[in-house]
Amino acid sequence: MEEDIEYSGSGQIEQDNYFIAIDRTSLTVQSAWYSFVLTLGLIGNLYIILTVWCRKDMSSTTNLFIVNLAISDLGILAISLPAAFINDYFPWPFDKLTCQIFVPLNEVFFCVSIFTLTIITLERVRVVCRPFKPRISAKEAKIIIVIVWIVSYLAVGFPLSFLMKIEEPRNYRKCMLQWPDVVQKRLHICFIATLIIVPLFTTAGGYAAIVVHMRRQSARIRARANSVSSDTFTFQRDMLNLQSNTKLIKMLLVIVIVFWTCMLPLTLLALASEFGGIDTTSKAVQGLYSFCKALFLSNSAFNPIAVYIMSSELRKGLYAFQKKLSRHFCTQS
Repeated sequence: MEEDIEYSGSGQIEQDNYFIAIDRTSLTVQSAWYSFVLTLGLIGNLYIILTVWCRKDMSSTTNLFIVNLAISDLGILAISLPAAFINDYFPWPFDKLTCQIFVPLNEVFFCVSIFTLTIITLERVRVVCRPFKPRISAKEAKIIIVIVWIVSYLAVGFPLSFLMKIEEPRNYRKCMLQWPDVVQKRLHICFIATLIIVPLFTTAGGYAAIVVHMRRQSARIRARANSVSSDTFTFQRDMLNLQSNTKLIKMLLVIVIVFWTCMLPLTLLALASEFGGIDTTSKAVQGLYSFCKALFLSNSAFNPIAVYIMSSELRKGLYAFQKKLSRHFCTQS
């Protein structure tokens, strides 16, 4: 399967040679894996959204941002994954308008996920390291979420929609991103690279600051307890708060690590193909591209798994939601 690989931003790579022979083995493997990812991701992310939606006591700021992350994951699974799979192995079956609307949404979902994880990090830094400052309310969190979606669409989705074209060499329709010149293409690459690098260092620095602060806080609490009494109400309250923050930070840290582990390989490969001069027609590079792309899209199914493993609160909410659902169906029957 000979094809040229071209970087188009946010970890996407395009094929210049449209009329390609389909690798049946690759098609079978990717079909099976994407079906598994799609099923797991849809169920997991829907459960997160419904669990927080149906329980008012779980409508915390952090949970609202996690729901927003789940919504962007649903978008990737329901829109970007099928569109990418169809465009990779089959002629584009839809019209130009569908190409212009739906394909750029992958960039939008990607940006929403990055911005949401960065905002969660900054919000946690504020809560843990600056506990006496006012916290973000649920209403403010919802406003921030709306702004994130609008900015993400206007920054990447809307401009790219004008560059999407339907190409039909040898009657093989493909929905492709066509740059008017090299300058615009490279400016877009630099912009996307900035969106990737800055949040990466922001989240890493934020959680490093949180870990350092929590270790110092733990040492102060224990020192106070040793000087007074380990049974005091203040000590017990401080330790409960510290333990609660520790559990939440561990969950968020796992989500961030999973996200960057899935996103960075394809992004780095795409940048290398643009600036590194690697042979993009080699089977090794194309195989690596297929693997990195599968990992990129699979993040949307891994996120809810990480959330349920690390969050006892969401697990309890899930059990309560399941009981409520089962009672509803029992009543109907």
